Amino acid sequence: MWFLRRPAPPEELVSGLVSATLELTSTRYARFQTRLAGVDKTSLEIANRSTTVVATHLQELGLILIGDAESDPDESRGALVAAAAATQPDFAAGLVSCLDLLPLEQRKSAAHVFANLVNRTDTTEFATVIAKSPIIISSLTNAYKDETADLALIRGMMLREAARHEIVAKSLLEAPNFWLFFFTDLVQLKSFEVTADAFELLKVLLMGHGVLAARFIQNNYAAFVCHFNLLLQSNNYVTCRESIRLLGELLLLRENFSIMMSYISDRENLKILMNLLRCKRKRIQIEAFHLFKVVLQIQLMSHHGG
Repeated sequence: MWFLRRPAPPEELVSGLVSATLELTSTRYARFQTRLAGVDKTSLEIANRSTTVVATHLQELGLILIGDAESDPDESRGALVAAAAATQPDFAAGLVSCLDLLPLEQRKSAAHVFANLVNRTDTTEFATVIAKSPIIISSLTNAYKDETADLALIRGMMLREAARHEIVAKSLLEAPNFWLFFFTDLVQLKSFEVTADAFELLKVLLMGHGVLAARFIQNNYAAFVCHFNLLLQSNNYVTCRESIRLLGELLLLRENFSIMMSYISDRENLKILMNLLRCKRKRIQIEAFHLFKVVLQIQLMSHHGG
């Protein structure tokens, strides 16, 4: 039918979204000033217009990449979107940086588009873009700090999906703020959901890339043990419980055998584990008991030559 609008080319949707996200983030400071002083209405108008454009483009990209109840994903156009997104360096960065300026539904749409692109089986170029961008890594690794729970969970999901790629996991492990983000901040998180989500990400990094993670722990053994023991001794119930569970899983990974033998051979580490057995929280006692069974299993394996 002649009056129906021609679908925008995928490359045009990608470039249009880049422009809109850049325009939206450029109004961040002005919007903050407006909330304080009630000035600069022009910036608010620009922000509202940009938000509308972002929402429209995300909806169209979502239909192409994911489909909806009435239509399946368009594989051929989806491949063009993926290629354009990987070659436009500001696409991923813009998507990540404007999340906090978007309404909740648009945040979810952005996360779904991001996850689809990073999980595509026909190309890993988008994951490579993320891994090589300090801005994206920094933005996402601040996911759990000073955020509302819904935004933290959305950013956490995006980071977790990206971290399933070894190239992204390597960048995260080598990030300057790795220890602060994945260990120190975990001790201070108060939200049950956010803490559990952060541990899912840590599990992807340390369990999903066995050889890479084992090498990382080996090269940073003293720092790793110091920070992990802080998690085990945290007063935060979820942090303590999840760290016990994660340690139990790490102990059983074949790639970690020699490293974990060093860990459980250290009396100071064993003291920490034994103190967990005396914790007043029944669930922590149970988790610690299961962990000790794993420790005994490993010690028996070592006595019998692995």
